[in-house]
Amino acid sequence: MNRIYKERMKRALGIPVMILAVTLTGCGSSETEAGESSESNESAKASGLFKVGVTNISPQAFTHRFSVQGNVETDRNALLTTEFGGAIEEVMVREGQQVSEGTPLVRVNTDVMQRSVAELQTQLELAQAVFERQERLWEQNIGSEIEFLQAKTQLESLQRSLQTLEEQMEMAVMRAPFAGVVDRCLAKSGEFAIPGAPLVRIVDLKDMYVRASVSDHYAGKVSKGMPAEVIVSGVDSMRTKVGRVGQFINPANRTLEISLPLPDGNKFLPNMYASVWLQDLSLDSAMVLPSALVQQDINGDEFVYVAEGQGDARIVRKTLIASGMGSGDDLLITSGLSFGDDVISRGANRVVEGQEVNLIAD
Repeated sequence: MNRIYKERMKRALGIPVMILAVTLTGCGSSETEAGESSESNESAKASGLFKVGVTNISPQAFTHRFSVQGNVETDRNALLTTEFGGAIEEVMVREGQQVSEGTPLVRVNTDVMQRSVAELQTQLELAQAVFERQERLWEQNIGSEIEFLQAKTQLESLQRSLQTLEEQMEMAVMRAPFAGVVDRCLAKSGEFAIPGAPLVRIVDLKDMYVRASVSDHYAGKVSKGMPAEVIVSGVDSMRTKVGRVGQFINPANRTLEISLPLPDGNKFLPNMYASVWLQDLSLDSAMVLPSALVQQDINGDEFVYVAEGQGDARIVRKTLIASGMGSGDDLLITSGLSFGDDVISRGANRVVEGQEVNLIAD
């Protein structure tokens, strides 16, 4: 009996001990969980800062260009006409043929003039004989001076008439004024050539240039030697320089005429429509920002948001700036920023002055 009583007492005393142990264990676990929860909240709070992307301001090249419209031209593009009227006797070239300067192109019939030349030559022979006889007599003091002078005048007059006819016959042959290609031949044998009517077109693709009109707004910026690029859509583009600047503003459209020489070997043709890009500013080291990052406040002032500080945690500062020329999507910044500043480029429209932000990792 005593033994059974003692065992029951041990069991009764052991239950509170177990309860106390369990209670103590539970309390320790709660404190641990509370500590871990506090650390987790602080970590969540830190990681909850708004994240932004930045663009670091560094020196870079900047060029500004503006576009004008022009036309490809050449001075060696001639539509030839005859100076001598008559039936076309012979067409001596064909379209596409390469000709040199002075090459005969078209010949007009000169049968009537040739008969006139033959008649004048006969008269000239007679006048030459009369003059020589009068000259011999005059040397012997025979005859009058007036007879000698009349014979001399008659001879010289016939000589000049013959020379004029020969020059007119030479005009009956139309010749190439310069070397080039026969682009169009309108003359046909047997047709009648009328003075002033076009017969042959000759084109030489050397010494080509672009003639363009520039608004008088740029009159003070355009100068001889200014870099330029000529673009003909679907054909080619090439770099050149302004060769000539006009000295007259057209009052009808307020434009200034310029010309730009084109190098030989280009694929352009006369009368092609060209876009001309003129470069009026070139900087090797400039402060440039994408124009989309520049905002404007209610006062009309331009500004950007700068992420100040070091490391990933930064403070947002509103910075007023002054901008200059724009080129494409880039904008030249003239004041307000310094090289090395971090301008907020991602999330700039969702931050405010003084806000603490984190940087997005690269």
